[in-house]
Amino acid sequence: MIKKITILIIYLSLFSCFEEKRQRIPDAILSKQKMAEVMMDVHLLEAAMNMNTYRFDSKTKGNYAQFDVFIKNKITKKIYDDSFEYYTLHPNQLTEIYQIVLENLSKMQANVMSRKEEKKIIHDTIYVDGASVNKKINLLKFRK
Repeated sequence: MIKKITILIIYLSLFSCFEEKRQRIPDAILSKQKMAEVMMDVHLLEAAMNMNTYRFDSKTKGNYAQFDVFIKNKITKKIYDDSFEYYTLHPNQLTEIYQIVLENLSKMQANVMSRKEEKKIIHDTIYVDGASVNKKINLLKFRK
């Protein structure tokens, strides 16, 4: 009995994997790349809202923020919701999308960190140059 159940589980899992690879994404659903872009914007917006860096219009009760993401990506909420529902029913594809999101966020973070490092170098250079200029001015004053 256990052997039959095990074989059935293996068969079903193989069959489900095979079906997902063959299945074509419907035209009304966002591509994986586009869905990753939209999801990245949604997650960045949620992070900004959690940090209270995004201002809400009291008339729209915070819904305007979501529509900014939809307008930016030239989609509707329905397209996003339908696409999200489709990908949640296809977890392997959703995993691929989140992999793209993580790669893009990592690139964004690296870019921000390099800019911070550049600003630090510029600041340190200005400080060092400023300190040496101040020393020269003090030396000149001392000589008089």
